[in-house]
Amino acid sequence: MTTPHPEALSSAVEAACGSAGRGVPATVMGRRAFVKMMGAGMLLTLAPSLTGCQSFGEAITGERQITDHVGRKLDIPTTGALERIYFTSALAQVFCFTMNPELLAGTATQFSPEQLGFLPEGTNQLPYMGSLSGDGEINREMLMVENVQLVFSISAIGITQANISEAQDLQDSTNIPVCLLDGSMDKIAECYRMLGSIMGREDRAAELASYCEDVYERVTSAVGDIPDDKKVKLYYAEGPEGLQTEPDASQHALAFALAGADNVAAVPENEGLGMSNVSLEQVLAWSPDVIIAWDYDNMGGADEDIRANKNWSEIPAWKNDRVYTMPCVPYAWLDRPPAVNRFLGVQWVANMLYPDRYDVDMVQVAREFYRLFYWVEPSEDEIKELLGNSYPPYRG
Repeated sequence: MTTPHPEALSSAVEAACGSAGRGVPATVMGRRAFVKMMGAGMLLTLAPSLTGCQSFGEAITGERQITDHVGRKLDIPTTGALERIYFTSALAQVFCFTMNPELLAGTATQFSPEQLGFLPEGTNQLPYMGSLSGDGEINREMLMVENVQLVFSISAIGITQANISEAQDLQDSTNIPVCLLDGSMDKIAECYRMLGSIMGREDRAAELASYCEDVYERVTSAVGDIPDDKKVKLYYAEGPEGLQTEPDASQHALAFALAGADNVAAVPENEGLGMSNVSLEQVLAWSPDVIIAWDYDNMGGADEDIRANKNWSEIPAWKNDRVYTMPCVPYAWLDRPPAVNRFLGVQWVANMLYPDRYDVDMVQVAREFYRLFYWVEPSEDEIKELLGNSYPPYRG
């Protein structure tokens, strides 16, 4: 192969990159050094396919630079080179898993057999590498052994200084870039689009983002104009006795507000993990029309105990057989983690409380959600079993 003159190489690079300096033009690093690094033949092979200087720089290094949601500059693998990712929490895992499970190097969740039944084949083979949520820890050595190239830290309530410090510490100790993204409920679509850009799955991200935006619009249009005095009074019964809950201020209660419920929990927020303690006397005084409880089998909740406990019998929800069990596999429909799973839970609650306003078939809604987000196709009977006594929806 004939070796072109360095001036010709420089001209070719500048023609591909443009005069605006959108990458690593030869004139910056020196023509001789550039030719020595690349080789004239390689350059001429690449030049015809270059679409811009950014693509040229990525072809050289296999990396590109992005800016995360707090303005941190990160050098990350190009979309073609990105093969192994991890996350700092189960919440971040949901985002990444729903985008592309093939990129997961491990799991931040120790799944039960019931959960695995609604997850793609092979999920049980992923190594558990820990989580930073709830004062937990990630196996940092394992991150490096498993050749993780990028870690995601995604928040459900806006990114705090603690999130930033935690991410930077993890990045410094492993030399693996940690990308901070805001996954708040009103920014989930934006978060997905950012993930799509990073993973090279823009079409997939657009599909998931559009689903979330559509659900938000349809639910709020259906129930958003209900007067406060006409809203159904709801109590969220968490914990083994059903005597822990979430006030409106909690991230774990956002789905109830969006679905038009009157959340009766007038208690201070327990920041972080939530689950504010209450007494049965308080619940009796609040007199909820509907109770949504954790299930016993998968979450150690009090659903069956509440339905069988005469001490709850003066509550309208108990009298009218409106104590419902929240579906929670593979992820809880309303929170824990408070990620995109809430966009299924919001529809469940809106349909349960206001079936005439939000009139959908929750079996088909859930089947479509599981297919689109969780990569599985459960049967109608499997979804009906998850819905339990909330299907068909209570209609007065």
